Amino acid sequence: MRILVHLNSLELGGTQINAVDFAHELRARGYESVLVGDRRSAGPGPSLYDYACTRDVRIEAYEPEPGMAAHARQLKRMAEALGVDLIHVYGMWGAARPTYWGPSRFGRLPWVQTVYEMSVTPVVHRHMPLVVGTGYLVDELAARPGRTILVSPPVDLTADSPEGAEGDGFRTTHELGDGVLMGIVSRLDSRMKAVSIGVAIEAMRDLASTGATLFVVGGGDAESALRAQAGAVNEAVGRQVVRLLGPSSDPRPAYSAADIMLGMGGSAARALAFGKPLIVQGEAGWSELFEPGTANALARSSYWSPDRPADPVGDLVRIAAPLIVDDSQRRELGRFGREFAVERFGLDAMSDRMAEFYAAAVGSYRRREWILDLPREGRRLLEKIGRLLRGGLRGPGAGGDLG
Repeated sequence: MRILVHLNSLELGGTQINAVDFAHELRARGYESVLVGDRRSAGPGPSLYDYACTRDVRIEAYEPEPGMAAHARQLKRMAEALGVDLIHVYGMWGAARPTYWGPSRFGRLPWVQTVYEMSVTPVVHRHMPLVVGTGYLVDELAARPGRTILVSPPVDLTADSPEGAEGDGFRTTHELGDGVLMGIVSRLDSRMKAVSIGVAIEAMRDLASTGATLFVVGGGDAESALRAQAGAVNEAVGRQVVRLLGPSSDPRPAYSAADIMLGMGGSAARALAFGKPLIVQGEAGWSELFEPGTANALARSSYWSPDRPADPVGDLVRIAAPLIVDDSQRRELGRFGREFAVERFGLDAMSDRMAEFYAAAVGSYRRREWILDLPREGRRLLEKIGRLLRGGLRGPGAGGDLG
């Protein structure tokens, strides 16, 4: 069975890495995945290509034709040339509507979608099979006509393990010293990540006295601002207490080197697989220690929260300071986290679930399901026409593809 997998981006990020991991694992289950993505999304420096090479997975980059209708025709030609049986779209935007109007028009080819964001907006079609990665979304979408299943962002428990990559070499290479290391592996994006990373950087003003150091691995549009913030903190405390190390196509040594990990989503899950104590962060600066009393709730929300605490820096300091000085607690929480990872989101088990989902999807999406989503598309088209007409009334310059 051949699957055309349309990636949401070619930059290094959790969702994209998940797609590559699934493609690698599903080969042995009889599924050939053809990964494609917008070449313009790769950006400078390490990209998803580098990670895909380590998994022996090939990515075909292309440049989407401008306008939804042209993009739809382009994807139709691509699917026909590859002879695929199913299309899998990652992300809420990008290729979803071009897939609906292109290769899947009139239900000619079944398609599925993965939304690993923390909410599902009304733009997502209602009748095609859907994968979500957050437990509470399954409940919220219970009335959705199309099948909705939970496939947790997977972690390769063999590659990502306490016995995995060498952390000592990472410390030495980056001259991180012998003190307790707190680590973050994340895209440095202004939209969802920068606030929590900035909170961690500010917390080091108070945590510097413990001898701990914070390192951050990743790149993105917020990198310059975060570097400036880290520089100000380092100058204030009189040492390099925060180190921004840039992106890496293989961050396993970073996880291995850390004594404490901070993060959200897939990065947090990966930290648990490495047997590291974890402080979960939310996009607005919220923090929570992963421990037996909080584990199930944090897993259900995919190690994330939208909450806006009154004192995010103070909250993080209060959680991290006792952990930094208590080696026995760190070891205990690390063992618990690894056991939790093995039980809840191993790549092998999640790949089995994805394979079953693919097999069922081929027979569950036909012309009827496609037609049932037409009213939603009609409303979007009318809204677009209204915007174009309003623009025309305001003067010249209005126009664009009706998609």
